Amino acid sequence: MTFPLILASKSPRRAQILEQLGVEFRIEQPSCEESITDFPIENIPKELAKRKAIDVSVKFQDAFVLGGDTLVFCENEVLGKPKNREDALEMLKKLRNKVHKVISGVALCKNGELLFQGAKQTEVHFRNYSDLEILDYMSTMEYTDKAGAYGAQGKGARFIESINGCFYNVMGLPIALTLEALNRIK
Repeated sequence: MTFPLILASKSPRRAQILEQLGVEFRIEQPSCEESITDFPIENIPKELAKRKAIDVSVKFQDAFVLGGDTLVFCENEVLGKPKNREDALEMLKKLRNKVHKVISGVALCKNGELLFQGAKQTEVHFRNYSDLEILDYMSTMEYTDKAGAYGAQGKGARFIESINGCFYNVMGLPIALTLEALNRIK
């Protein structure tokens, strides 16, 4: 696919997924606010993806802009990126031996206009791991920039018992939904 595409994201994993798909793009980091309190929690990733894409698309006229956002939800609580080590430790303890939802939103914009918006949900079941395993994982520092304090594609895979849904959604960019968005570009 060749067209002027901008990825409105700070996530190296989203860039990796687009590269894997053979999509040509460049990255521009959005500067919009990522805190939302006035939406149902399951709609937050889709809304944030839209805000990011619009924020960048008004700055780069005639370019298609893809935005994405991913959050982890456990027992109706949003688990974003951990603020610090203690926050990450609490998240990983909370997720232990439970099923949680990972929801990723995707939005495509051009000239500040929303062309596509959607979200995918994946269920992830964590096994019953020990506190020592959490501390060992945390020594890798992999948790620092990931929703829910883990990366399924990295060392955080040690916690996962099963995944029901799109693995790439857990990484931060659901492939089928992303391709659906990109197919709108002609």
